[in-house]
Amino acid sequence: MQRTGKHVPIFFEALNQMPIATAIYDNSNLNIAFANPKMLNMWRSENEIFGQTFGEVFPGFTEEGFTDILRNVWDSGVTYKAFDTPATITDGDLKIKRYFDFEYKPLFDKNGRTYSILHTATDVTSKVQAINLAEQGVPHIDPEKNLRMISYTLSHDAKNPLALAKLGIGLLKDHLEMNPKRRLELYDVIDQSLENVVDIIDKTAELSLAPINHLKKQPLRMDLSIPKWCREAKVLYNASHTEISLGDLFPLSSDQNAIYQIFTNLINNAVKYSSLNKGAQILINSQRITNGVLYIIKDNGIGIPHHELENIRLERLRASNSEGFQGKGIGLFIVQETLNRINAQIAIFSKEGQGTEVRLFFPN
Repeated sequence: MQRTGKHVPIFFEALNQMPIATAIYDNSNLNIAFANPKMLNMWRSENEIFGQTFGEVFPGFTEEGFTDILRNVWDSGVTYKAFDTPATITDGDLKIKRYFDFEYKPLFDKNGRTYSILHTATDVTSKVQAINLAEQGVPHIDPEKNLRMISYTLSHDAKNPLALAKLGIGLLKDHLEMNPKRRLELYDVIDQSLENVVDIIDKTAELSLAPINHLKKQPLRMDLSIPKWCREAKVLYNASHTEISLGDLFPLSSDQNAIYQIFTNLINNAVKYSSLNKGAQILINSQRITNGVLYIIKDNGIGIPHHELENIRLERLRASNSEGFQGKGIGLFIVQETLNRINAQIAIFSKEGQGTEVRLFFPN
């Protein structure tokens, strides 16, 4: 299928001028609808590949796992980004190892279904080859950035259990006539909250200081942990009216401390930003998809203005409509940094005044 001359849609004409290698796949079989000259050159291919599927044209890429990643993106709707990733380029009878930064970005129709994937890539082989061989296999951790992550995580996450403990103490002081059973329940809340503070300190230190390739991967029962985190969030944000529905909560194989930080931050956000809605509803479920597990956390809270979605995970950046809600804009930053450490992906969909949906993809 030729896409040249006057037959090229204006959209493809624009992409032809992109300064970065770009391709488009337009169905679930990963049909190659378009690739600009930079991408074709990167692939060592010609535009005769248009109309064929990615797996058919590039069996080597399929063996290296890229076809599975593309299918995950189509099924999950979660953008996949990777850096310094090795790939073998076939050029005639030669096989050439190169390194790429790339992104697979799903494009959605008005019903929220994937109709295309936008693929952009940059060859970073020269940068990777410049790395000292002695440092290969031990990912570099920027000390300044890591120290900032530790301080942010402690100051952010420790506030929640401390607030619960303070709430319990306040209730005990204000209700001296409280019946013994209720009093014991509050003592338990305070005791557990203080234990959680210690646990957060330990988890943060272990997660932040461990090299990425030394993170502890283990099977995690999410059906046991998520209900507990939901109950704590409802107490913390005085949201007893919030209805939380839990679907399938499939286990994950990952670092326990990372998963704790990711889910507690996102669940707390869902409860917090929907707490003013008298009919507040939150749905959490998961799906097994190609090569991993997809988790979805959906609320009907205040939402995020569309033009702010792209940068909402940046450090100390909050949505413009979040005034009146406690926070300093570091929760999603912590989530993004933690996801990067365990090679997981996030996508956020939101409409102001209608709620937010967060999708998390955890590879097997």
